Amino acid sequence: MLQAISSQSGESLPENFIRFDSAPAKLVDGSVVRVRYLCSRPCQLAVEVAVSILGKTDLVVFRRKWINSTPRVYRIHQVLLRLPPSILYQHDFFNRNVLEAKNATVRAWLNHLKDGGEPGTSRGSILRIHKVLWVTALLERPNKPPTECPSWSAQLMWQMTRNRIHQCPDESDIIDMLKFPLASTGEHFGVVRRFQPFIDGALESARLHAVTQPSVTLSVWIYLLKWCHKKYCGIIHHVDRNILYSSVLMQLTDTGNVVIQARVTTGEDEAFRASVVLPLWKWVRLDCYIRDSKVWKLSIFRNSIHYDDTDGYFGIGGNKYLSGIHGYFGPIKYYRFGTDEVKCLLSNHKSKIVSTLQELDRAHQECQEIKALTKAFLQELSLPLGSVGIKHLRTVLFDEAVGTMFPVAQIKITSKSTDLLQVSSCFGNHKASLLLASIYFSNLGHSVNQQQGHVYSLIGATGDNRFALMHAGYKHSQGTDGFLKDLDMAYSYYSNAGQCTLEHIYLSNPDDLSSLTHETSDVFQYLKLRAERGDLKSQKRLGTMLYWGQKGVSKDTASAVKWFERSAMQMRDPSAMYDYAILLLKGQGVKRNYTRGFRLLNKAAEMGSINALNGLGWYHGIVLNDHKNAVKYFEQAALNGSGDAVFNLGVYHLNGKNPQNPLKNETAAFWQFLSASRFGHVGASVEASWYLSTGSLEGVSQDAERAVIMLKKVCEQNGHLGFMIREALQAYLKGSRQEALVNYILAAETGLGLAQSNAAHLCEELNLSYDCQWRYHNYSILGYDPHPSALLKMGDHYYYSSSTQENSLSLVGQAVSMYGRAALAGSPQGIYNLVVLAQRGHVLPLSVLSLFNVTRDDDVDIVVEKLLRRCHSNS
Repeated sequence: MLQAISSQSGESLPENFIRFDSAPAKLVDGSVVRVRYLCSRPCQLAVEVAVSILGKTDLVVFRRKWINSTPRVYRIHQVLLRLPPSILYQHDFFNRNVLEAKNATVRAWLNHLKDGGEPGTSRGSILRIHKVLWVTALLERPNKPPTECPSWSAQLMWQMTRNRIHQCPDESDIIDMLKFPLASTGEHFGVVRRFQPFIDGALESARLHAVTQPSVTLSVWIYLLKWCHKKYCGIIHHVDRNILYSSVLMQLTDTGNVVIQARVTTGEDEAFRASVVLPLWKWVRLDCYIRDSKVWKLSIFRNSIHYDDTDGYFGIGGNKYLSGIHGYFGPIKYYRFGTDEVKCLLSNHKSKIVSTLQELDRAHQECQEIKALTKAFLQELSLPLGSVGIKHLRTVLFDEAVGTMFPVAQIKITSKSTDLLQVSSCFGNHKASLLLASIYFSNLGHSVNQQQGHVYSLIGATGDNRFALMHAGYKHSQGTDGFLKDLDMAYSYYSNAGQCTLEHIYLSNPDDLSSLTHETSDVFQYLKLRAERGDLKSQKRLGTMLYWGQKGVSKDTASAVKWFERSAMQMRDPSAMYDYAILLLKGQGVKRNYTRGFRLLNKAAEMGSINALNGLGWYHGIVLNDHKNAVKYFEQAALNGSGDAVFNLGVYHLNGKNPQNPLKNETAAFWQFLSASRFGHVGASVEASWYLSTGSLEGVSQDAERAVIMLKKVCEQNGHLGFMIREALQAYLKGSRQEALVNYILAAETGLGLAQSNAAHLCEELNLSYDCQWRYHNYSILGYDPHPSALLKMGDHYYYSSSTQENSLSLVGQAVSMYGRAALAGSPQGIYNLVVLAQRGHVLPLSVLSLFNVTRDDDVDIVVEKLLRRCHSNS
């Protein structure tokens, strides 16, 4: 993207504008970038160079910022690129730290200055442009010119050690591919594992020799709840760099057989079906011994097997193209040089994980007995199983269990409560599974039992319950409650969740609560009155609230469409015209009318609606099959900052339907998806995170952490999660604190910071256990963007605990850190708390002081003055 514009209708000049007048094609030190721009008011601009290296996709190696105080005047700014030696020169005596850049991008951004003259950031910039640069290969770089004359002994030592590869002392050819049980729902997701070449030269030489004469062993524990619901389901798969299945591919069939496929040295794929039929509801270990052309005791291929485990990635379960099994994976061991015998029996193993597997089996066996008993009981009454309504039964059991938990104001978990929840879980209510896991983890009216917590977390996840999947993803991303910290496992769970809109209402914030509206409230009735009198803004707001069911208002699509139509047909607001046009084109809540919808879109686009430009692209591409004009409209919308349009351009690169570039280009698609994800686009985030999780695209390093962060944000927009939050809020407003607490706890266990803060607030309001309150306050600060109120609460907790515990200085330090993070997030209370600590003689660390332009040399009075000034400007 070389140019970006934001404008308003009726003006001759754009409001804001930025483009490259000139930019280099190659990453060269001393190159000049010329940026032409226009700001509607005082603004900050920047030019950056970012590179992708192994393990990190977006590393900034150059940045220059400047401020323009003269609005509405076109200006040109020239920036000289000064790049670090790490990406300019080879690895030598004078240049020890080298970055092997896969690709590079020069980008510029524009942002308005905040009130008070405080500069903005690139993350919140209103316009961004970029250009991809060609990068010189590492071996083609020049040597860094010497800056001094080293001694003869130093040069000799360098020559002797420069090519030495330090051997990792614990490098092993035996790898635990899975150490913690994995729930598999039978959907298209699984855990990705990548293997690197050996560091040890002898081991790597042996591995390379074995590519055409392999000797490897895979040992997989699985527990099947069902056989494959399709023809084939994935157990273990290997995808090479060309996105083709390689050796080895292990699949389950719809009849319970195992199929093993391998790539042979001739380049062809060969497969066979094992005669064994895997049982249901029983832990089974599959051992696959590969020796040259043989899969031991099973089959012999016609040619030797080609096996390179560093080419591409391995997957456990499903992937984008293959469904996984429906059940669980236990420990998986991979012997890169094979083994004569795998020794791992569940019966004589006493590890915690094996105990969890045994408890998981026991829970399912008990469930089978409960179902059999229920069926026999109904037959005795001459009633078919379906006539009772299992969905109704499991809901009644759940409600009864929750009722027994609150006999009085205090929460009390009895054996009756857990028994009812277990039966409800058995009949498929995995809201009960998640509540059981929460009870066992949280010390909430019941002693902590992590093993049982793991069992019901896994049962809920394998039931494809969105909350349970998010719960498992969150636990693995943080490594809490006994879950193994494993970002690849976290990604596998998050990748199976859906999306929709979620309202953020904090119970501890009176302003949030006062913003709520009800159909019977005076605010809603006044809004309706203004809408009926023709007020366009009221009509739009009313339509949005009724269409989505927001602000405490019940969803009413028919009434919403009526208000959308009335606001659109005033022909004064392009966004209102766009909203109604989309409803007409898609036939949502109104009879489909392409002609009328297209006219409204055209008119809205003429009036400056960027969304309408994107809508015209959709109409030409999907309805008219006119991809040339579709791309034209998408490009116009993308240049004006439409995340939807950027995503749509990525789709065109992915499917090869762009008339200008008719070939499929996954790399171009990825960068478009990544750009669109920065606008908060859900589909783009899902697509970009898949490439980041696998690292399968050339030039894009595997970055599981970034993939997890992106998908967690997507999952927290889940419509079902939003409904649960709405139920909790409605219960709270009606005075049913206990019902609200249960729903907030269920949502809190998925990792949603809003729910964690509200659960902690209710624990405090209901005078429940101390552990309940601080568990969720503590969880709420572990997220990637915690709410300031949670940081303040944890700061208070650490500070007041310091007076009663021996490690008081450490606790005060943690309190300062919490207050500092709250202050950085814009909390005046956080800044004020730092002032109080400074006045009481506590030394604030440099990491906190630097946030407020304070140095170690400033005395206490100056520190206090600077902090109070910032506090006043933020209040």
